[in-house]
Amino acid sequence: MLSIVIPSYKDPLLQKTIDDILENAKGEIEIIAVIDGYTLSKPLKENPKVRVLTFPKNCGMRVALNAGVNASKGEYIMKTDEHCSFDKGF
Repeated sequence: MLSIVIPSYKDPLLQKTIDDILENAKGEIEIIAVIDGYTLSKPLKENPKVRVLTFPKNCGMRVALNAGVNASKGEYIMKTDEHCSFDKGF
């Protein structure tokens, strides 16, 4: 399984990136979105492949990324930004 960690700080494209990953990924994945010190304007869509970690205060990308890695269950780990897109079958 591939764990995809997305540290996020106030980026409006987080849901779009998650949707793109879910639509285009090939194989078993999990997505761990780490919300770093802010409140989402609207909740992320429910999906069993998506887990959300939330920090009440901004901790920075390295702390958010490490938290996502520690929460991951996959054999492989990938980090991406919250404003990326992916091609079919990545």
